[in-house]
Amino acid sequence: MWSQSVGASQDSGSATRDTRDDSDTTVTCDLDAMSMREVRDRVRAMLASGTGVPVDDAVQVVDELVSNSHRHGAAPRTCRLSLLERGRLRVEVDDGSLGLPKIRKPDNSGGRGLLLVDRIATAWGATRREHEKTVWAEVDLGRPGGRGRASHLAQSS
Repeated sequence: MWSQSVGASQDSGSATRDTRDDSDTTVTCDLDAMSMREVRDRVRAMLASGTGVPVDDAVQVVDELVSNSHRHGAAPRTCRLSLLERGRLRVEVDDGSLGLPKIRKPDNSGGRGLLLVDRIATAWGATRREHEKTVWAEVDLGRPGGRGRASHLAQSS
């Protein structure tokens, strides 16, 4: 289902790609061709190497951004998962909608996803371009709870 290549990114026609170089690792997922479960599995596979990140929280951030692209966005949808040199997981979700995400008061129809992202991620935001937007978030891998805002991740003394 996915391929790995060393160096420059190569499109093998699969739903995901894994590109590795000296500074980072990036997996690109075609969200219109993959299930949510497959995307979550990719996150877990990336973080299985002992990075120290609370994997469930990283999966939660990815899950919320991808779910929002399906609920509020438009095709085409793509997700990039990057392990950055500075010890962070960066998630970027592109979709064909220009509407930017907003935190709202939770109700019976939703509104909790971006609140979770805001509490777990070290940073997050969105960028609008001519025909699409990217919603991104970063999770600090080096110090679980040390730099992020998720109080439940704080290490007890």
